[in-house]
Amino acid sequence: MNKIEKRTLKENQITDAAEVVFSRQGYDNTKMEDIAAQIGVSKGTVYFYFSSKENLYMAITYRAYETLIDLFHRTIFDNRNKKGIDSVLSLMRAFMDFSETNYIYGEALLNYYSFVRSTSQGMDNNKLTDGMSVQSTPIEITVKEIERGIRDGSIRAGVKPQMIYLNAWALVIGFMKLNDTSASSKMTIMRIDVQEWKDYMLEECRNMIES
Repeated sequence: MNKIEKRTLKENQITDAAEVVFSRQGYDNTKMEDIAAQIGVSKGTVYFYFSSKENLYMAITYRAYETLIDLFHRTIFDNRNKKGIDSVLSLMRAFMDFSETNYIYGEALLNYYSFVRSTSQGMDNNKLTDGMSVQSTPIEITVKEIERGIRDGSIRAGVKPQMIYLNAWALVIGFMKLNDTSASSKMTIMRIDVQEWKDYMLEECRNMIES
């Protein structure tokens, strides 16, 4: 194993530990020594690979985007013989399922834009992990499927694909935010079954965008 492979292995081990600790304690309540203790190394070792807690959290965010992008590609492949609208709704469902089963990743994606905004305002861009351009990829994938739906006639024309995306995204974000309160329960704070709510939301989105 060369130096690059050893470094990548150690970074992945630390990121794995950070996911566990952030999930258990929350970002604000976590210290770098907590992550070091989780993996059984010194705090200095963690700082050697990640210059700050923010940088480590961004590494988790990058993982989240990579996992989501892979999920989106598989979803599109599974819907390649269906109408564009069916692919778009499947992407929405996949995203909502993703946020439920990967809580720390869903939270990281929700926090990304506010996180970047707060660090950039503080002029501390060194806290940000390089390569976060992947954040635009899920958007591009979804917009392309919306455009395919417009071409095949399943999604109504006359509205910008980006506008349709934003409306769909707002629904998904609303689901993710409100569903956070249900924790491990299958019921929301309004005592509505989560799966039933998800089905209803997707049907309403279909009614909104279909031709």
